[in-house]
Amino acid sequence: MASINYPYPDPQNESEWAANRRAADDYQRQEEEAATLLDLADELPPLAPELLLEQVRLDLATAGLHVAPPQPLTDEDQGGVVVYLDDDAQVVVDWLPNARLDRQALDMVEADRTDDEAVVRYETVRAAMNTALGTILTGFRYTTRPQFGYGHIIEQPSSAGPDRPERPRA
Repeated sequence: MASINYPYPDPQNESEWAANRRAADDYQRQEEEAATLLDLADELPPLAPELLLEQVRLDLATAGLHVAPPQPLTDEDQGGVVVYLDDDAQVVVDWLPNARLDRQALDMVEADRTDDEAVVRYETVRAAMNTALGTILTGFRYTTRPQFGYGHIIEQPSSAGPDRPERPRA
């Protein structure tokens, strides 16, 4: 059992003992209510991918990132955080450099000049932003797994919550 923050750590009289008993009773009641709510949450269906997508977009915007619009990107739009549903209806978070750097790096790779400065910049930006996005998503309590290459796939949240182990289903 977690420690209870008693109002009187060293009670000296009956009223202090009574206050500590009330604190212990309140703590026990809160634990029971939380357990009931978690049991109810276990019965909820998984979050619809579209809702999870919007929640991730909102959280990334709350973190101060500009999230690209959900429609297909044009060269003018490209650059920044993209959040989308892949073919398997999984939420994917990725970083796209601006089209200018993207084209420069691609041109050098096609010319077999992978040590060119544009390619190094491109890879450096992608790696740094991939790490930053992973850290931000973790800070917002998302569980992720890597997408092929760069990017993160957001796992469906467990109804068990971050501090409660998943219970086996019957």
